[in-house]
Amino acid sequence: MPIMLSAIRKTGKSKSQVSAPIELFVAVIILALTLSIGWSVINTTSQAKCEAKLKTQTQNLKNAMLDVALGSSGTSRTVYFQFPSCGSQQTIGLQFVLYQKPEYCRLCTGTYGYCWQVVPIAKDPASPGKFVQISNAISCVNMAGDIQISRDAADAQCVELSSKPCLNENNCNAADYGISREVLDNSRWSTLSGERSSAFDIVLTKKTVLGTNGEEQGSIEVCAKKKTG
Repeated sequence: MPIMLSAIRKTGKSKSQVSAPIELFVAVIILALTLSIGWSVINTTSQAKCEAKLKTQTQNLKNAMLDVALGSSGTSRTVYFQFPSCGSQQTIGLQFVLYQKPEYCRLCTGTYGYCWQVVPIAKDPASPGKFVQISNAISCVNMAGDIQISRDAADAQCVELSSKPCLNENNCNAADYGISREVLDNSRWSTLSGERSSAFDIVLTKKTVLGTNGEEQGSIEVCAKKKTG
């Protein structure tokens, strides 16, 4: 009997020695998964908050554009705009775009064949040299399609605007921005680059210009000045 009890004790001890590393391994896996899920939730929440703040900025810019577009000549509004980094997406530019076909306006309700949008763009973290629109932060501007948007040429401090969807007008491959040839040909663009500054004071001023047939048209002149410090 003592020999049998001794054997049982040895067997039980052997099993506990084997199971201990397995239990530790399982505990480590569970801890790693818990931490991974936790970080994922934190990152997702942080990115959502960042995009919400960016949306607030495009909404402020939209409201200023509407005030200027509906105002008399000389009406002016100034909006502070900062390009944030939302998670892995670094905001790098801002597009003022008029889509001239309704199928490009699904984000904008109550449109009639066209729509203006304020579109933040970011570097694509998955594809170097490519850019993506931050769709959650796009704002629609309910103003007339014959409004022109251009840089205020009277002030040398105003940053140049690209007349294409690209940050650099002279070296523009629209496909790098996810823009097809059809969309490019049926839209008007004014793009502000944030490559050399992450913050701007954007001054919008109402002007009146002559159209191609000599008729008066509304124009919004944009003066984006870099903020330092």
